[in-house]
Amino acid sequence: MMSSDPLEAAQEPVDDWPAKASATIVEYVGTVRAKTTGPALVASRYAVYSLPMALIALMLAILLLVLLIRLLVVATGLLPFVESGETWLAYYVLGAIFVIGGAVLWRKKER
Repeated sequence: MMSSDPLEAAQEPVDDWPAKASATIVEYVGTVRAKTTGPALVASRYAVYSLPMALIALMLAILLLVLLIRLLVVATGLLPFVESGETWLAYYVLGAIFVIGGAVLWRKKER
């Protein structure tokens, strides 16, 4: 390191190549470490946090689907041509919802 004070600069050795070499090596090792270890840490954090969130989302989707079916069974049981507790109309309604949703998504895919 060069000092701005002329007296301190005169006291430093002129050829301090071992210190310069070690500083250069330390700088390159730090650069390589930042480029390799940094992305690995980000990827591992992503895997650690995304896996439990995906499992929770899957369980929540299944529970919501069961709730939707139960609500449709109760709602269709109120109709005069469906006996209470019969599930056939609820399944038809849910199937129609999924078919319409799939058709809309399929149409967006082709655009």
